Amino acid sequence: MQETKIVKEIKNEQWNVSSLIEKIENKQITKPKFQRKKKWEIKPKKNCPNEFEYIEFLYKTKHSVHAITFADKGNNTFSNIDGNNRINAIKHYMDKPFDIFDKYLDDLFDILKDINSTKIEEIKNFFKSLSYKEFTNIKRINKLLKVKGKGYLFTEIKDKEDEIEEEIDNITKKLKINGEKDFHSEVKISINSFIGYDLNELSKIFEEINKYNTNLTSSELLASQLFNENNFEITDDKFKIELITYIKEYYDNKSEGEALECYEYKNKSKINAYDFIIGFQNLINKKYVNEKKDYKYNHINHINDNKDGIPLFFKLFHVSYRDYIFTTENVNKFIEEIIYSFNILDQTISDIFTDKINDKLFNSSCKTKITSLKKNNLCVIISSIIGYYRKNTKDEIIKKSLKICLLYHFFVNDLKNKDIKDNFAKCDVLVYTAGGGVIENKSHDLLNNPKKIINEKLDKKKFSELLNSLFNECNDPYKRKNDNGKNNNDKRRPLKFFEKTIMFYYYRKKIPIDILENNTFSIEHIFPNSSNWDGDLDKDRTGNLIPIIASLNSSRGNKHINNYKESSNNNNFFEYVKNVIPFDDYDEIINHNKISPKIIDNQKYNDICEKNEKTYNECFTEQLFD
Repeated sequence: MQETKIVKEIKNEQWNVSSLIEKIENKQITKPKFQRKKKWEIKPKKNCPNEFEYIEFLYKTKHSVHAITFADKGNNTFSNIDGNNRINAIKHYMDKPFDIFDKYLDDLFDILKDINSTKIEEIKNFFKSLSYKEFTNIKRINKLLKVKGKGYLFTEIKDKEDEIEEEIDNITKKLKINGEKDFHSEVKISINSFIGYDLNELSKIFEEINKYNTNLTSSELLASQLFNENNFEITDDKFKIELITYIKEYYDNKSEGEALECYEYKNKSKINAYDFIIGFQNLINKKYVNEKKDYKYNHINHINDNKDGIPLFFKLFHVSYRDYIFTTENVNKFIEEIIYSFNILDQTISDIFTDKINDKLFNSSCKTKITSLKKNNLCVIISSIIGYYRKNTKDEIIKKSLKICLLYHFFVNDLKNKDIKDNFAKCDVLVYTAGGGVIENKSHDLLNNPKKIINEKLDKKKFSELLNSLFNECNDPYKRKNDNGKNNNDKRRPLKFFEKTIMFYYYRKKIPIDILENNTFSIEHIFPNSSNWDGDLDKDRTGNLIPIIASLNSSRGNKHINNYKESSNNNNFFEYVKNVIPFDDYDEIINHNKISPKIIDNQKYNDICEKNEKTYNECFTEQLFD
């Protein structure tokens, strides 16, 4: 028997708006899974396509001009390939014309202002809610109110009935073409129908139509490019069940507010490459971001309307395999490596910022620094972890490398002087140098050479030099003067990230864990904040700042440092930090005989601060490198 050849053709025809709306409401038009979510704004915004201007265009031309593309599935049913935003704009306008042309109601609402009623807002909302056909077919307002179950509102407006109905006529003329003909019957929509094409071919057509469309994101384009990539199996059944939950959630969110009936993922649906990556990314995002309220990996969730290049997990897969080759082996290996990598990164962050201690010292403020990591930073970091994993490197070695890399990056970003910052940034592997291609090459190199996550010139000495530069930049006495040149004792300088971190590491090493976990601390001045002095001096320099048990510090105020020692049950605390609190030299530096204490030896004050800064520096770098 001779095989019947399927004839493929493209048919062009004209539908009026009524015909389009009828097919939408009868669910004769569906949206395939690769079609993007609607994105247009309702009202004009700078450089953004919007429904208002499109509907205005249809009024002027009475024609869509650019065709909306459908796949003709037979039996008068269609699948939308291109034109989803235009379809949504038309449907929205026919359902709620005053969402788009709200100004048309201004004169009507002016009439309602003169009515003394508590139901005016309900009356306004009634008019706003009317569809195009409901409003333009109003004959008598009292009849429409009864039909809509709002008859009780007529008694509120009956004295203004004639004025209201006259204004309704004026608005109706604005809503009609040339004041006479209905929008839905007069405006024609150009339709291209692809007949005889299967879904795989149609996804390619969508890609071809949109590949040069600057409004289409990389993620949206990948949805069509990877539509037919499904020749793989996920071998971990438990993981697969969890993944499907996030795939379903993604398509459910994608269908919200859409005019067309959208694709719905079923439990037994075939998972394609796009489904896998999007679902996996959302799963990891949920596990390591949304469930951790104290910090988050910023820019993980680059999907849906993201315009910032290729989403993170697509980048990582492409880096790992140098192409989008979705075999069973590649997919399951990718799952294993990504889960391991984010576990290691999570542990590293917890090690850097031990939760209980950090919360007591700085109210978790240090941990939020992780949000400064961008997508390209994460791509580099995760690629390095995967590289280490493939070489069977011990977890502790990986975490140590990450700590050095991350803290150096964060500390460099604390610098303000551009020349100094640029010099130290040469050893910062995470510093932004260029876009996609360079980042991808760097990430791929780290898969093979993961130790490069730390620049070869980044050693203990280099880190110590960075801290000294940060101290020098922060400790500027001229910044501590007010406009009159007098000492400014009122405003305390907020601590920078690097200062909080080095103090955190100092306390973690010097003070027993039970003291850290069972007390709340506040950052205080060794030489009081209310001090006066002659000449130039920075009372807020790092070496004069130290975390003190809050209850203990409140008893001191601006009194002598010995007031700490005199407090009961806290003497042990000062034994642990005595090398940064100068009890023996204190009276040589400051005088407490007057109302406000006065620093009497600026040089000795600076010497003590420099010694403390050196102590913080050495304690931190020793823990990090040794």
